[in-house]
Amino acid sequence: MEALPTPIKGYADWRSYKAIRLENGVTVVLVHDVNSKHFACANSVSVGASCDPRELSGLAHFTEHMCFLGSEEYPRENEYKQYLSKHGGRSNASTSLSHTTYQFEILAEDEVALKALDIFVHFFVNPLFTKSGTQREVQAVDSENSKNKSTDGRRRLQILKALADQNHHYSKFTTGDRHTLPAADVEDTAYGDEIPAQSNDPQLQRIIEEINNGGEKCTKRHEADLVREAVLAFHKRHYYPERMVAVLVGPQSLEQLETWAMERFSKVVDRRVGMSEDDGDDRMRMLATRLVDRSANDAPPVSILSSDVEYVPAFRADVQGTWPVLLTTKPLSDMRKLVVYFPVPPTYSTPDNSPTSMLSHLLGHEGVGSAYAFLQDAGLITSLSAGSRINAPDQNLFQVQISLTESGERNWADVVKVVFDYADMLCKASSSDDASDLTRIWDEVCRLNR
Repeated sequence: MEALPTPIKGYADWRSYKAIRLENGVTVVLVHDVNSKHFACANSVSVGASCDPRELSGLAHFTEHMCFLGSEEYPRENEYKQYLSKHGGRSNASTSLSHTTYQFEILAEDEVALKALDIFVHFFVNPLFTKSGTQREVQAVDSENSKNKSTDGRRRLQILKALADQNHHYSKFTTGDRHTLPAADVEDTAYGDEIPAQSNDPQLQRIIEEINNGGEKCTKRHEADLVREAVLAFHKRHYYPERMVAVLVGPQSLEQLETWAMERFSKVVDRRVGMSEDDGDDRMRMLATRLVDRSANDAPPVSILSSDVEYVPAFRADVQGTWPVLLTTKPLSDMRKLVVYFPVPPTYSTPDNSPTSMLSHLLGHEGVGSAYAFLQDAGLITSLSAGSRINAPDQNLFQVQISLTESGERNWADVVKVVFDYADMLCKASSSDDASDLTRIWDEVCRLNR
């Protein structure tokens, strides 16, 4: 075990912290909160939808779903959620482009908390990923995507992805559905073995044709097997100790939390050793391993220590055409919203002194002389916020999001001009001989970020 620097905390923070790295490579942050009535744990794995094979869009998100469906140690599918519910707990998980994060909380009684932690850790040690669970969980993912289609924010996100460079990892469809993960239609063996596989997705259709050309008739059963093997390959390829950061929080002492973490998370092993496209005789396993390996390096390193990542934006003038680009969408709900996007260089490796933090502070300021105050006084807007829409190691997409009045909607071009003029003023002020005000604000923002 390696002791890491103690996390920096605020003056008003009563909690105690300790950071360690286990011998297998898992980084663990321990938090002693004497006032807490609950024990909580989170595990963040530095892999996300950016590593999805384009032939199986949504695979990282689907792997997140599948991890909850039992392990060799705890094989019952609902044991985790039932145990949490029985003891006043709850759980959640999320998949972003670069991270997949799992978390739970439960009553802090030692015996109760320790068993919940043991169930949780085995998701990363020996998950089952059963065939029956694969088919049912694809339906759950498909339902989630159907719900997203009626949400304006998710619809705008997909439009933004469609506008991006289609060779860039940001453009990937990250949720997945029954078409990109075709395992939900296999109801019984006879059905799955008889119905020929076909897909409207050109990437997946190429896989189907490859199987057909190999002398087999690709059926729905083949597709379902490919999806399950891909989940197994994805977990094996990406869920290894060095990619995990776990956090344990509770009223237990730091020493006790450390013992729990060492006993449980030390069981996670690197299963990539010996992994290859020829891993086994099963054709679906070979194909799945190949697809996962090919897409493994689509995304850049996500560590904040990786400061030399190449700037590769998904939004460029040579892709979208002459800038600025005007895109209009018809919302499902009643709203008048204007969003202005600025592709800027990445600031992922400098979170404590990020230029975008200062831009967010200045462009989102609501005091006298601000863009917001001017536009509100003119009766054109009701709200304005600014910040990074995408904050990734290889790019940053800065956005200014504005809620318009009826007058603002009719005169949206005037609103955009004010935003551009304000940004131009900041640019000129930064290059002037007297930039003392900007220097002062920069120092304040950096101190707050720390």
